[in-house]
Amino acid sequence: MWNKSKSLMLSIFCTRLFFLLLAAAVIFAPEVIVWFFGDSESMRAIYGYLRATIYTIAVPAAALLLCLHKLLMNLRKSVVFAQQNILMLRVISWCCIAAGVVALVSSFYYSSFWIVAIACAFFGLILRVIKNVFEQALEIKNENDFTI
Repeated sequence: MWNKSKSLMLSIFCTRLFFLLLAAAVIFAPEVIVWFFGDSESMRAIYGYLRATIYTIAVPAAALLLCLHKLLMNLRKSVVFAQQNILMLRVISWCCIAAGVVALVSSFYYSSFWIVAIACAFFGLILRVIKNVFEQALEIKNENDFTI
């Protein structure tokens, strides 16, 4: 039977798996680029830019995954409406926006990065809204805690 504990464990597992996949993407970036784009002369001209994009986006991606893991660990401890969770959501949203900016700049040499930039901006916006909801919920919780 599926329950919230199993769902949380799946989320933690997936976060750790994505961190390993990110590390593999960084380590094997040159091979991944050749595998994905082929070894044509026209694509070889942008391989350096593609590697730079992968390495640059890896920084906010790693920060995002670390914050997401910390957020999930707090939820596992039943710490939901806490200032630290709001901070984690804020950092995660800014990491999405940072990755979107890198993708936007990268779209000038490879147009498909426009899609990544738009997706990152959209997720960053959604996370900002969720962070604001959590902030309001924490404020209400704190007011209720002081009410006898």
